[in-house]
Amino acid sequence: MNVFRTLSARGFRVVLICVLVVGVFGFGHFMTPRPPTAAAEVYMDLGRALEGVPAYMKTRVKDGDVNEVYLNGNTLYYTQYRSSKPIDTLLDYYENMYKGDVREVADQATKDRLLKTVKNAKDRAEHARRIEETEKLINQRYVRLDGEKWGAFATIVTGKEGEAEWSADMKTRFENFDKTGEVSALGDAKIVVAFADDANGGTQYMNVWPDENFNRKNMRPKRRQDGVGYDIEDIPRPRGSFRLITFGQELGDADYSIHIYRGASSIDQAENHFLQAMELEGWGLSQNFMAGREKMEEQMDSPNTFLFLKDGREAYISLEESAENSVTSTVVVYHRT
Repeated sequence: MNVFRTLSARGFRVVLICVLVVGVFGFGHFMTPRPPTAAAEVYMDLGRALEGVPAYMKTRVKDGDVNEVYLNGNTLYYTQYRSSKPIDTLLDYYENMYKGDVREVADQATKDRLLKTVKNAKDRAEHARRIEETEKLINQRYVRLDGEKWGAFATIVTGKEGEAEWSADMKTRFENFDKTGEVSALGDAKIVVAFADDANGGTQYMNVWPDENFNRKNMRPKRRQDGVGYDIEDIPRPRGSFRLITFGQELGDADYSIHIYRGASSIDQAENHFLQAMELEGWGLSQNFMAGREKMEEQMDSPNTFLFLKDGREAYISLEESAENSVTSTVVVYHRT
């Protein structure tokens, strides 16, 4: 029962899978470029010039290809597919594939004998509840998340799911993972992230798996310190900001990277920084993009975004107030050879 108490108390398996799913879903729109965003559609409709839309928004991923992405010093792989099935039906398929057989902590007769040793009725009911919750936990071999237009499924496969020592094996795996941060210590992670494909109908989904050296510690930078990654030499970040995310991917003859920073600032200060710093580094502001943004302001609140051009590259910068006196700067750099 010690193994069950440990799992029940800390819920390592569920927490880890949730972290993986949330992490992957959070960057899903980066790893899987989709049709232009609503903002880009406004630029195209009102600006009437494709040049005004950031090129990375028009990038397409070929279904079935294995794609490799860089994420804070780690490597992730994914394949993208489309399906006519709705999201919930698609996730049902994966759930049925990996849920496995239901196993009990002990047979019913043993549980009854254990509960009879508890004299107080209230305590006996609490013990029965704990046994039931423990059984749910050891049989919960996956995590599923359902949103309005998205969903995700994740599990960890070790090959010992049907064996008696599975629980002890998982306890050891989580202890090793806690020490090293290496996802491979847990087994084979299986992750599926699905989105409603409003533009084409049906569902767009991707199967995602981490490289064997993927380490969660790279995804958790220390407070106000740079996460593992890199900066773009001729795109100075706002002074005093720290780097949260570095993402990179090559798609055929194009490559793009995403850099997310956060720091104490106001939107106006961050905006002035990029306008001045980018000019000094030889970047030019896209007038087509700005014309589309001005037309957009006639219809709705315009986002704090800019598009800069230099030597065949594009730098799309978005600013968002993330907390009091704090601004998150997202820089997307796109280049086609």
